[in-house]
Parts: sequence; C-alpha cells; structure tokens
Amino acid sequence: MADFAEPIYPLEKAELIRALATGHGRALIHAERFGTENLREEILDAALFPKVYDMQCNGHGEAWLARLCEAAGLVESFVSQDHGIAGDLDLRCGLLGQFALRGNATARAELRELCRYDEKKDWLPAAGEIVEVDGEEGFLFAADRAGEALLKHPGYWGAVYLASLLDEKAVEGRAMAIMDRESSRNPNIAAFREAVLEHEARMNAKPQRPPTPTVVEVIGQILASTKRVPRLRNFGEKATRKERRKVAALDFTKMERVPLENYLCYFQRSGFPEFREEYLPLLQHPEERVRWLAQVVLSHHAEPQVRRAAYEALARGELASFVRLLRSSGSAEDLEPLLAAIGAPESLADADEAHDVVGALYDLVNDHAKVNLRVIVRIYESSPCRVCRYKAVKLMAEHSILPQWIAEECLNDAYDDTREMAAKYLGVKRKF
Repeated sequence: MADFAEPIYPLEKAELIRALATGHGRALIHAERFGTENLREEILDAALFPKVYDMQCNGHGEAWLARLCEAAGLVESFVSQDHGIAGDLDLRCGLLGQFALRGNATARAELRELCRYDEKKDWLPAAGEIVEVDGEEGFLFAADRAGEALLKHPGYWGAVYLASLLDEKAVEGRAMAIMDRESSRNPNIAAFREAVLEHEARMNAKPQRPPTPTVVEVIGQILASTKRVPRLRNFGEKATRKERRKVAALDFTKMERVPLENYLCYFQRSGFPEFREEYLPLLQHPEERVRWLAQVVLSHHAEPQVRRAAYEALARGELASFVRLLRSSGSAEDLEPLLAAIGAPESLADADEAHDVVGALYDLVNDHAKVNLRVIVRIYESSPCRVCRYKAVKLMAEHSILPQWIAEECLNDAYDDTREMAAKYLGVKRKF
C-alpha cells in the first residue's frame, strides 16, 4: 500500500469532514484557498458541537474554528444564533471569546450575558473568556459575578483561576491588588478575594509527597492491595535491578486480579528484570486490564517469544497488541507487515482503537535510534488525537526528517503547540 503523501487540493468532502474532527491543518488551508462551498453546514456543526477526541487533553481549538467560521462567512450567524440551536456552551464561550478578541461587539456582549452562575453545573460560564478579552476591566466584571455566586452558594469554588489568568496577562500580583482596592466597596469582590486567599492557603499547605517505600513495603502493598496502588510504576522505574528481582520473585500465578494488576504496574516502565516463559499466558488473561499491562511490560523485552506473541495477536485481529509487542522484539523485516496491518482500511476506523494503535506506534518508533518516517507519518495521518499528532511532528522535527508539506500544514493545525513548533521549525512567524 502506498505511503501517505501531500494532500491534493482541493480536498474531497470526506477528507474535509475528517479534518474538521481531527484538526489537521489541511481543512483550514482548503477553506482559505478554495472556499467553503457545500461545507458551511459541517463547519457550523463543528463550531456548535465538539468533534474533538478527548477535549480534556486536546482542547476545543477555538482559534482554529474561528478562522474556519470566518472563511465560511458564519461569524454573524454563530454570534446571533440564527441557527436556532444552542450547541455546547463551553465551546460557544470559547468561540465568542475569539470573535470578541477580533472586535465583534455582539460577541463581547453575549459573553457578559452568559456569565451567570449555573447552579446545576457549579460553573460560571464565559468568565475566563471575559478576562482574556477585557483584561482588568473584564476581571472586575467576572470577579463580581463569581463573588455574587459565592455569597449565594457557599459551596461554590469561586472560579479562583481568574486571578492567575489576569496575572499571566498583566503582572504577578495585579489581581490581588485590584481586589484589595475594590473589596471595601464591593462585597462580591470581597467574597471572591477571600476565596482566592483560601485557595492559595490550601495549595501552600499541601502535604509533601511521602518518601519512596522500601522494596519490602512495596511487596506488602502489592500483596495486600484491594485497589490500585498509586505511583507503583514510578517506584519500579527508579528501583535497582536487585529490588525489581525481589518483586518479580512473587508468585503472580496465585494472585487475584487487583494484586496482579499492581504487580504488573510495578514493571510498567522497565519490564521484568528477566524474561520468563510463564509471563506469556498473561497476554490472554480474562481481565482486559491485566492483558494490557502484560503487553506494556513485555513490550520492553526483545525475546523471540514476545515477537511470536505479537504475530499471534495480529492473527486474532488485535492490532494494538501486535504493535505494542513489537516495541522491542521487532526487527526491520517486520516493517512491511506492520505498515500493511495499520494501512488496512478497517484497521483504524474506530477512534479509540486508532488512538490505542498510534500510541503503541509512537512508543515503538521513539524507542529506536533511527526513527522510521513511514511509520511516524502514519501516526500523523491516522491519529484522532491532536496531542499524539503533535508528538509525531515533534519527533520528526527532532530527527530533522519533517517533510516540508507537513511542516507547512502544521502552521494551520488546530492544536496551539503544533502551530508553535512548526513556526519555529520553519523559522517563520506563527500564523495565529
């Protein structure tokens, strides 16, 4: 199967719709070069209802969506809600903030109208966007609304991040100086100020992380565990080989599910101190998490038995397991089977499966001194996740193998860090 190559513009509609979800820069390039005929509904839908894979990690890409809305002539329709559909409020606030930053007075007014405490969600919408748009004056407005919510709903956490947001825009301590000045004449500001001070006190009083337990203590924690033990993978990574051998000597074949998971977690970042054949049956354990952890641990081992297990997983249709187990055991002759497996049309159709596979691909190529461009471009093209795509581009840039067309496309990517890196790599000014 042919490797991925530079997109041919104008793009087919199916390619555009996919790029609207993944955030590839080609969607914006097409919109700005060739217009958005027959695509306005899809752009509006993306602006109303998030298509992003894992928004907590990827964000909404509001600046990118705002440029697409501008290219499609949808700004006024979006701001005035001519579409008659409310959409996702968090995304709406983000886009209104972008339009307000570009001088849209209606968007600015709408942000202030939306900035009202939602008791059901314990949330003050649009507060951060108002600070971004209007600086100190916006901070006063949002802090007043937050303080009002605090006085009416004592359990509200108070949007205390607004103080840090203003300090980042202005200078450290500016938010507190404003609150000191205004508190005597505004009880809402006074309540918000107290919430910020209480939050800072709690953060400063956080107990220090307990010391690393001894290997004897770790063994005791694993054997007695009824739930996941935190930081075990960190302990295993920092342990000496002698300490890891002591943990590995435990009879894992008699462990219940939770202790077994914790046992494997300890070796997650290092692999076992020595490979043993009796670890292989864990790859077909009835518990999914045990199987996954066994794959991750055994991916650190280069033994031929692990490579054979990889091909057995592929025969069962377990693509992510196949890729993961080749991480250390694979060789040059596995490249074509690997590319054929991940290149099959049905292989990465499901977003969660694709994310799992490309994560394993990244570990595979990142662990080899010579990064294979054909594999890493697959990650760039196939991942539904913008953070994973960024990591792929970063890896290509660090090894000076980043194709020019990908670098230029990344200038238009939905993910801020990807645009920033591409601009530095090409030695140009960031577009937005």
